[in-house]
Amino acid sequence: MTKSLANRLILKKGLQTFQMTLGKSIVDHIDNFNKLILDLENTEVTIDQEDQAIILLNFLPNSYEHFVETMILGRESLTLYEVQIKQHWPQKN
Repeated sequence: MTKSLANRLILKKGLQTFQMTLGKSIVDHIDNFNKLILDLENTEVTIDQEDQAIILLNFLPNSYEHFVETMILGRESLTLYEVQIKQHWPQKN
């Protein structure tokens, strides 16, 4: 992907409107989010880890409200890695 202004704007718009599609698994949602972040990085747009985590949490459906609250309450920082690891943990049990 080229680093053109048009590509950066398209990717940024994609990030701002990113939503989890009904019927899609959380794993697919996270994979799509990671792809979008990598595409942005390839156009030299960087988003720090905490902002990535917050963006991902904000775009989860309401059914994940308890998970989102658990991830953010009482913390001083948060990374995308922490969100991804915590999200996968309940599915393994």
